[in-house]
Amino acid sequence: MKPIYLSIKPQYTKLIHEGIKDHEFRNYIPKEEFDTLFVYVSSPSCHMRYIITLNNIIKQPNQIPETGKGNKNFNTGDKMASYAYQIKEVYELDNPISLTELREQYQFTAPQGFAYAKKYPELTKRLSKEKKRLLWQK
Repeated sequence: MKPIYLSIKPQYTKLIHEGIKDHEFRNYIPKEEFDTLFVYVSSPSCHMRYIITLNNIIKQPNQIPETGKGNKNFNTGDKMASYAYQIKEVYELDNPISLTELREQYQFTAPQGFAYAKKYPELTKRLSKEKKRLLWQK
């Protein structure tokens, strides 16, 4: 597992949770290799809640299956994103971690873009062992 930390807005994590959204769209890919997203759900939720494993990262103008929300817009270039992170599995933590706990125990700040796992070694270790349940996989 090669994780990065990512903030995603609640309306999009809801779609991912329900399996309606099967790609995460971004304008960048980190320089270091990664295959897992530790997802911090941003305001007003403010907690670490999901672990998402990825298949491929597709760069525009390559096409993706039009199976999920936003996929067609990515294919037509109407999505303001250069990359589509293809979701393989979505896990939900049994006990999401509040922003207060994240700050106090791990000096965590919600990433504006992303954060490498090495920035939060103890939190990364905890999330790797944390109890979670599989919501869906492709």
